[in-house]
Amino acid sequence: MSSQLIEHLWIFSKTGIPLVEIFHHHTELDSSLLGLFLAAIDDFSKKIGDSELKSVNIGDGKFILTSCLKDNIYLVGKCNLKVKDKVVRKIFKIFSQFFEELYTVDEIMSHKWDDDLTFFDIFKDRIDLYFQMSNL
Repeated sequence: MSSQLIEHLWIFSKTGIPLVEIFHHHTELDSSLLGLFLAAIDDFSKKIGDSELKSVNIGDGKFILTSCLKDNIYLVGKCNLKVKDKVVRKIFKIFSQFFEELYTVDEIMSHKWDDDLTFFDIFKDRIDLYFQMSNL
C-alpha cells in the first residue's frame, strides 16, 4: 500500500503509544519516540494555546495529526514538505471516518494485541481501496 502524498501512516493512542504502522517507506524513525513526542507537543499546545496540534515540520518532512474516537486515537501521517496540509487533511478526514465506522475506543483499549495486528486489516484494506480509487 502506498500513496504519492503520504509516505507513512501510524495509529497512536492519545498517550502516544504506537498501535500500528499502516504503511511506510523504509525509515530509521522510532515510532515509539515519535508517538510520545507528538502526544507531548499536542498536550502542551492544548494547555498553552487552547488548540490541538495539527502538524509539525521535522527535517525533510511534516507530520500531520488527526484525532478520532473522541480524541483517544491519533492518525499521524508523514508527508513531504511540499505537500499542502489542506490536501492531506481532507484525506485524513476520510480515514478518520473509516476508522470510527470500524472501531470503538473500548475495542481498541481492551484488545489483546500479542503482536497480532490483523485487528486493523479491514482499515488497511479500506485505505488501500481509497488509494486505488483515487488513482483511476
